[in-house]
Amino acid sequence: MPPDENKVKKEGKRAIIIGAGPAGLTAAYELATRTDYYPIVLEQSKWMGGISRTVNHNGNRIDIGGHRFFSKSDRVMDWWLSMMPLEASASGLFALTYQNRQKELFADGNGPDPEQKDRVMLVRTRKSRIYFNRSFFDYPVTLNYNTIRNLGLFRIMKIGFSYMWRVLFPLKPENNLEEFFINRFGKELYRTFFESYTEKVRKMSEYQC
Repeated sequence: MPPDENKVKKEGKRAIIIGAGPAGLTAAYELATRTDYYPIVLEQSKWMGGISRTVNHNGNRIDIGGHRFFSKSDRVMDWWLSMMPLEASASGLFALTYQNRQKELFADGNGPDPEQKDRVMLVRTRKSRIYFNRSFFDYPVTLNYNTIRNLGLFRIMKIGFSYMWRVLFPLKPENNLEEFFINRFGKELYRTFFESYTEKVRKMSEYQC
């Protein structure tokens, strides 16, 4: 049962949660149903869902960033599937893969129809690529023949030296998201792929994140 609001106001047992994305909403739900804390979710925008929100633009549904759902924790996966069961078209045993990790799920084929219900987990075959300089790159970015050919040897060398420089001389302290990315990828690779993407998704520069 949710905590009694009048009792909470009297005793002052509140929990402040920053952001109404999946993690923030989950935390609020768990606090409201499993504890006597009264969660207060603060969200900067007027929408809930964070970068997992689906935008309806002129009748077209667009996922911000095109993110998939995957967790190494069985508890997290089971929690979300209890809230959003697998769609009806999914049946049998299938595997989800993400960053060389794999998780097997079983669907009985009796799930909801996504054309009729919103609270449903969609199952889709996905391929992620970056379009840069009129060429497609694998995502996550990997050092293979296609990447070297599309970037060119000179840019590859700049990326390599930039990365090694930050390995030897990292920015300290990390004051914003931009410095976080530069320390892990080098400034040249960051400027090539990550800077404009982050600005498009969050509608602000990394200095503001």
